[in-house]
Amino acid sequence: MQGSLQALTDVFEGKDRCLVIPVYQRNYDWKKGNCARLFDDLLDVIENSRPNHFFGSIVYKIEGAIGEMTIIDGQQRLTTVNLLFLALHNCLADGTLEPDPDLAEWIRDDFLNSKHAANGRKLKLKPVKADASAYEKLFADGLDLDETSNLTANYRYFVERLGRREAEPRQLFDAIRKLQVMRLQLEESDDAQLIFESLNSTGLDLTQADMIRNFVLMGQNPQDQEELYEQYWNPMEQDVDYDSSEFIRHWLTARLGRTPKKDRLYEEFRAYVRASERLVRDILAQMRTHARHYRDLRKAMVGEQRVDRLLRRFNLVDRTVTMPLLLPVMDAYRRGDFTADELLKVLAVVDTYLTRRWVCGLPTNALNKVFALVWREAVKKHEDGDSLPEIIVYLLASRQGTAIFPGDQMFGVALAEKDFYHISAAQRNYFWECLENGASKDTRDIAGALAAGDISVEHIMPQTLNQEWIDSLGGGAHVHDTWLHRLGNLTVTGYNANYSNASFRHKRDCEQGFRDSPYRINNMLRDIDTWGEEQMRSRGAELSALAMACWPEPAVHYSPPRDTRDVVPMGEEDSFTGRTLRGWEYDGATYPVTTWRQMLTGVIAILARQDPAAVRSHAATTTQFRIRAVQSEPEDGYVEVAPGVDVSVWNSTSGKMRILRGLFHTMGLDTDDLVFHLEPKTTGNESGEDKD
Repeated sequence: MQGSLQALTDVFEGKDRCLVIPVYQRNYDWKKGNCARLFDDLLDVIENSRPNHFFGSIVYKIEGAIGEMTIIDGQQRLTTVNLLFLALHNCLADGTLEPDPDLAEWIRDDFLNSKHAANGRKLKLKPVKADASAYEKLFADGLDLDETSNLTANYRYFVERLGRREAEPRQLFDAIRKLQVMRLQLEESDDAQLIFESLNSTGLDLTQADMIRNFVLMGQNPQDQEELYEQYWNPMEQDVDYDSSEFIRHWLTARLGRTPKKDRLYEEFRAYVRASERLVRDILAQMRTHARHYRDLRKAMVGEQRVDRLLRRFNLVDRTVTMPLLLPVMDAYRRGDFTADELLKVLAVVDTYLTRRWVCGLPTNALNKVFALVWREAVKKHEDGDSLPEIIVYLLASRQGTAIFPGDQMFGVALAEKDFYHISAAQRNYFWECLENGASKDTRDIAGALAAGDISVEHIMPQTLNQEWIDSLGGGAHVHDTWLHRLGNLTVTGYNANYSNASFRHKRDCEQGFRDSPYRINNMLRDIDTWGEEQMRSRGAELSALAMACWPEPAVHYSPPRDTRDVVPMGEEDSFTGRTLRGWEYDGATYPVTTWRQMLTGVIAILARQDPAAVRSHAATTTQFRIRAVQSEPEDGYVEVAPGVDVSVWNSTSGKMRILRGLFHTMGLDTDDLVFHLEPKTTGNESGEDKD
């Protein structure tokens, strides 16, 4: 690699020069603030007679046609200065600035046009495809500009600044020529991807998807780059509405069986590709196919009426956590391996699982691991004659511990006692939409009406009691405190919220009151005359029955050859007493072991290497660890896990779990990230002691 400090204009200058932004680069995204800083810096150069101003680095490679420079890094700076040149040229030509034909011609011939450029207008700069149309329109008559483009916005900004006449045109041109860059030319032997990673190691400017795109395309020849971008990458981004990092994270989770950290997605993807024997083209083809599945699921575009109807409700709440399971399920459906009924069953059980957990107030942090693992577990258990969808239903329905699938008893108690008033708008819209419409084809758009404010969730017994309500309730404060926000006392209605303190009969009989309500959930309210604890309990039971029908406990028709799953996150079960360990996995690596003791010391040793100060600090606060001089030996029953730090191993399996959970809690780690590989349950080894 050859490098030198040169004027930025040297990169542009020359009638044969053509600057190509390759397809793997991101779109132009500098904002007006970036342009304002550049313009102000140029004025500072003029006012203080500065000899130069450093403007970053430009990394390029000479390839293709004579004079063609492929820009590896620095496209944002080059494009912005190019826009400034264009604005300066046009302002000189249209009278915004004092005419200077010689300067205008110089800018046009040396900095804007290229006689050997491949594009139709012979422009010196060739942006990425997404920017090309907006860029070329800037060189036309100016009547049909793309006002959604950053290119247009920044061009207009420069025209406006030039119109203020803060400097003479020649002064500004000379200041631009004083911009200096570190100009780095790559040789054939240079690794462009490695250099690109080094230049962007902070990750401040590029998204994870930007870096992944560069990784998969940069190593290809220009023709293959164009083909892969047009055939796979660009359609993928369009299908996921350009939320590419999020989509790739879900796609990769399905491949790995674990969820990559957001800020390490690029590194995880790169490692996956390098470890895979598949061609980059094949990986991109699968990503493009799964992006289509992602679109169909998110936008309810599967094409099967019953499935799309369920998805429209399903998507009222953010359910993207399920994508590592639903993407391969959808792929199986598109291949013909799942029927529409089977797809519908999987979606319904996922919907029920998530809704029941939400109603029961269970934490969501266990869900990432669940949906990362279920598909892999199902495929592993799948044998000839077994139904893969039924295995998925079984794996979800049998979840325990932090990932439990709430049964009817737990769900029923939560339905009876939960505060359904203070919930998020999305959950509110979803819950009442489902409760009102159920499986009926004669539906009303409850979610849409709630979102628009046309109807609202209201208390029947009001939040503030007047004397009439106090007298009618009898029980007074106790009844009010207990039942106010429970399901039985809430409804959706279009009646005026100003009537909230009115009597029950007034709410029933007023315009748009309960008697005239078109909603099924208000049927009971039409024909009763009083509203008290008995009525709230009765209506709560009625609505709970509707909820049980909307989100039923699934019927499980799969009986596994072994009565337990063999892959279990630590967070899912409170106790592993009596279980035989085959191995464990953490942070992308799997470790075969035969005892819980080996697992305990191995996990803590890894955590100590990752964050020795945190492990040592935790060890100093608990009797399960010992801190000692490095040169001394561990006490009996303790094993060294870091220099001078020992952990107790003379304890039960449950004791070892308490040690690990305590350490994970102190370090802010997710207990579901530690996964155990277990033998099936047996009647032996019930003491809970380690098999050493």
